This record gives sequence, structure tokens and C-alpha cells, in this order.
Amino acid sequence: MKRGGGSMIAALILTCLFAMTMLLTLVMGARVYRGVQQRVEDSAAQRVGVSYITAKIHANDHADGVSVQKFGGVDAVVLAQEYDGERYVTALYVYDGQLMELFCSNLNDFSPAEGTPIVEARQLTAQAADGGLELVYTDASGRTQQAYINLRSEVDDRAQQ
Repeated sequence: MKRGGGSMIAALILTCLFAMTMLLTLVMGARVYRGVQQRVEDSAAQRVGVSYITAKIHANDHADGVSVQKFGGVDAVVLAQEYDGERYVTALYVYDGQLMELFCSNLNDFSPAEGTPIVEARQLTAQAADGGLELVYTDASGRTQQAYINLRSEVDDRAQQ
């Protein structure tokens, strides 16, 4: 009886050690996964703002299609389009901690608060620069990205005064 009891205790101890090892492995794996997931989210948040703005600018790169203006006291990249013979604009700007987009027929009839939030952001500055557009974008975590966008058309910066 004593010989079988010792074997049983040894098997129980080994089973407990195996279970604890598995549990520790799962906990460590979960921590690693959370860390990787956070880095991916941070990276995406950093890139999405500038990527969104540059894609919109390239889509509207035509004569009188891109301008830089002040809108409610903040810099805005204003993109003009024509639909059914009427002129509409899309304004991209940072307001109240968000990259915002506002689509309307007359920008002066709206305030920056009326835009649609795209992604969290701190600041966007834009200016016409040597045949293109220079953007400085600060994401929600404070990382700053600069982008220079070459345009086929000319940037209208008359309203940036």
C-alpha cells in the first residue's frame, strides 16, 4: 500500500506542476498578446490620420480642388467637388481632440463642431509649399508626422491669411 501511495503522490505532484506551468504559460501569452495588440492599435492610430488626409487630397487633386483655409480658428484642408453642377466642399481639420470631416455646400454656414469625427488627434497644420501641400499632424498620443504632398494642380491658399 505504501509503494502505491508514493507513486500516487509523485503523479499528483507532477500533474500539479504541469497544470501550474500551463497556467503560467497562458498568463504570459495573454500579456504578450495584449502588448502586441496595443502596439498595433497605436501604430494604426498614428498612421490613419495622415493616410486619410492624403488619400482625400489625392482624390481631389484637380484645378481649384485643394485649398488651405482657417475654419473656426483652426487650419483646414478644404477639398472642392462639383455634383450636379453645384459646388460642395469637404473640410478636414482637428477640433476638440478629433480629426474631423465636414461635407457641405458653404463652409461659412457651419462651425467646426458640426463635422464628423474620424480619429482622435491633437493638431493639424497645413500650408501651401512649393507646388504642393505640407501637413504637420499630431496624433492623440502626441506623436507628430510631417507629410509633403505633391499635387498636379495648384494649391489655393488665398484664404489662409
